[in-house]
Amino acid sequence: MSRLSYRGRLFLALLVVSAIPVALMSAAGVYALAVFPEVQGSAAVERVATSTRALLNSLEGVAVAPATEAAMAEQQAAATDLLVKTRNSEALLTRRLPVGLGASVIVAAILLVFSTAVVGSALARQLAAPLDEVVEWTGRIKRREPMPAEASDGAGIPEFAVLRDSLRDLAQSLEQAREAELEAERLRAFGEVARRVAHEMRNPLTPIRLAVSALRRGAPPEWAESLEVIAAESARLEAMSREFAQLGRLPDGVASPVDLSELLGEMLRASVPDTMTGEFIAEAEPVVITAHYDPLRRAFSNLLRNAVEACGGEGRVGVHLGVQDGVVAVAIADSGPGVALADRERIFQPYYTDKRDGTGLGLAIVRQTIEQHQGSITVTDTPGGGATFIVRLPL
Repeated sequence: MSRLSYRGRLFLALLVVSAIPVALMSAAGVYALAVFPEVQGSAAVERVATSTRALLNSLEGVAVAPATEAAMAEQQAAATDLLVKTRNSEALLTRRLPVGLGASVIVAAILLVFSTAVVGSALARQLAAPLDEVVEWTGRIKRREPMPAEASDGAGIPEFAVLRDSLRDLAQSLEQAREAELEAERLRAFGEVARRVAHEMRNPLTPIRLAVSALRRGAPPEWAESLEVIAAESARLEAMSREFAQLGRLPDGVASPVDLSELLGEMLRASVPDTMTGEFIAEAEPVVITAHYDPLRRAFSNLLRNAVEACGGEGRVGVHLGVQDGVVAVAIADSGPGVALADRERIFQPYYTDKRDGTGLGLAIVRQTIEQHQGSITVTDTPGGGATFIVRLPL
């Protein structure tokens, strides 16, 4: 036999608590009405009055004290008065309790029990439905299924609405944590492969560059173009190997105070060519955080270099530094073509690039460095056109 559901058990409990006492009290009333006609109170009083009269009659002619005679007369009057009042009471009750009153009480009791059962069922349904929903939602969270759409009518118990919101937030947080863990695991795997590739690339690159330098000193003029190509490509491979080696590597050394206003102002002046406009705005100076200087400098350098390249050597690059609620926000904006909405997450993935000679590791290393400093990076549109990279770091 299957076990009753929570709703069924709750309904039975409510029925026992409310309907059964009502039914017992109604049955007691019906029983009292049924046996009332059998209670002949006037008959008992009349027997007392009759025996009193017989006693007084038997004492007629017997000499008694005046006080005794007065007491006997008072006794007879009291018995007669009690008999009259008892008969009047019975007559009154008989008139007020019609013959069909018992059946009426039974029908009323049945209706009361039925209404109590209906109310109990409604209460059980109202209380059990949210719990069933919570159980179903926890199953969805376990199976990593999306949460149902949020109801807009606002009906139900307010406390369960708070619980629903908490479960929805929990599911979202768990999903974000899973995605972050998967991304971190993927980045660790990429980093391991990248370090191995960098190691294997550096071994042949060193003799190749030495050989190119030696050939340049004694090579005929017709070899010059080929040697330049070899030198340029080997330099590009060397830069790629350095980026490969940086991917997935934790910052070296101990974190130290870094003045972001000084660092960003200096880097902006060094990165923006004379053909472009560079603007630096700091809402507060100095803005000092505890960070690993070299990795953080490489990250901002990469962002500024990308901004300059996006503008094609013309246009504007702006850096805005602000502090709010214990968080430092660095916005690096350019006037280039911007980043498509569909690419705003993919550009931070390793090996994704839209550049002809890009490695696809620059922004991946930037995000990894920022996250290693318990920060975050996002990209949005620049007003008037372009892309704005926003880095948030804790103070």
